[in-house]
Amino acid sequence: MNIAYLILAHNYPKQLNRLIKVLSSRGAYFFVHIDQKSNIAEFEKIIPENENIFFLKDNQRIMVYWGGFSVVKAILNLLQSAMNSKICFSRYCILSGTDFPIKSNDYIKKQFNSEKEFIRIDRRLSTLDKNTHICNVRHYYFNDSPFLRKIKLLQKIPRKIYKKITLYQGSGWWALTNSCIEYILKFIKKNPDYINFHKHVHVTDEIFFHSIIKNSHFATKITHDFEKAISPNVFLGSNEHGCHYIDWQTKGVHLPKILDMNDIEALISTRALFARKFDEERSKELLQEIEEKCLKIVSK
Repeated sequence: MNIAYLILAHNYPKQLNRLIKVLSSRGAYFFVHIDQKSNIAEFEKIIPENENIFFLKDNQRIMVYWGGFSVVKAILNLLQSAMNSKICFSRYCILSGTDFPIKSNDYIKKQFNSEKEFIRIDRRLSTLDKNTHICNVRHYYFNDSPFLRKIKLLQKIPRKIYKKITLYQGSGWWALTNSCIEYILKFIKKNPDYINFHKHVHVTDEIFFHSIIKNSHFATKITHDFEKAISPNVFLGSNEHGCHYIDWQTKGVHLPKILDMNDIEALISTRALFARKFDEERSKELLQEIEEKCLKIVSK
């Protein structure tokens, strides 16, 4: 099977190189978007392009701002680049440059060779729901404008919620089948108003893809769905986000937590295939331990 790893990166070229080297195997291809605000030459110097590694060109790179539609646009550009390659992919997996696998390539491929849609859905966003994420879609946000985002008053302007499908929110990191991706792209093409709506949604990369999937027949294949959870509190308190382990629970630190050696047991025991976030200095010992222990886990 062929896997398209779609990577969003803006710093740590050495760490990105390490990620790609560890995941490199037969059928693995890497499509890399370097934030336009970063110097791509620093990455290309360490990670030369070859038949399996593709950097998005300058006309495909955009300035990415946290919480903005620019994140979704970068992902869509990565998907388009992968499809333009004419390689037939069974799976598309979103990673950041600060991610790292915690299972072997053999194990990852076995999990990906299924109909599972690795994505986490945490909540519904509708006029009937009351949760703190509702404001993300019921007010205007201008996260892609460094100037406008500073004017807090603008983000209090109310707006009508999108009506064609029910909106859902979850984790921004996923690994989806080719059939699911094709469905998403067809939906977007048929509904250009969906993109226009999301241009002013807050943290839209946690809503954009999730809502389309949840309103489709692929919903039954979602690996982490709040509506299937036996205990909602246990589900929301879990650090498993689709195929990623991400610590949003530790108190007293900037979240998500930068992983270190204190997290090794959790990484060994989790069902997740990847983890984030890693820092090339603060996580140095942990990354070495992962390579020596976790990446030797074989398929069962």
